[in-house]
Amino acid sequence: MARQAVIEDPKGLEVEIISMCDSTREMLSATRDGFKRQDKESLNYAEKIGREIHQKEKELTHSIISKFSRTEEPIKDVEVLGFLPAHLERIGDNIELLIRCIRTMAYEGTLFSERAIKETNTLFDKAIELLECLRDALKTKNKVLIRYVKEEGEKFQDMISEYSLAHQERLIEGTCFSKASSVYLAILDYLAEVERHIRQMANNIVL
Repeated sequence: MARQAVIEDPKGLEVEIISMCDSTREMLSATRDGFKRQDKESLNYAEKIGREIHQKEKELTHSIISKFSRTEEPIKDVEVLGFLPAHLERIGDNIELLIRCIRTMAYEGTLFSERAIKETNTLFDKAIELLECLRDALKTKNKVLIRYVKEEGEKFQDMISEYSLAHQERLIEGTCFSKASSVYLAILDYLAEVERHIRQMANNIVL
């Protein structure tokens, strides 16, 4: 059972958001493992974390509204951090959609080519890395890490576009089955959304 968030000041809010970043990274990592090994237990664990992330977002949003919105002067740290829980929850939403895709693959016996598996694993690994960098930037106040997340996030989207185009060419050539195609493209879309929310957070953080 997830622990109750306890927030008394902006520093406490920061600690809880960093914890939420960790949980989101763990959820994405477990989902990647579920994809690699077609492991139901990893996917079940990821879904459990997802439920905890939804609960944490509600707690943090309530605390921000009830504790900090009534102050006469805006609190800079709260203004910076206040939007992060919602973005992290949206990342969790997209990971849940990834889990649904992976479960569909297992249920329908959908197989990816070696190339598609490699590409998907590459994107999972990079998205996990970007989440870790965002978390570490919040911990260390490191502007270099924030810049790295922004730059690598743009490259991530370019990679997805490249993979999608190459996949469409394989589909036209008849070297890819349409059944696998729809699942593969959905996974690309959901991972793109995961990265988009990571970069939106990075773009709005002022260290």
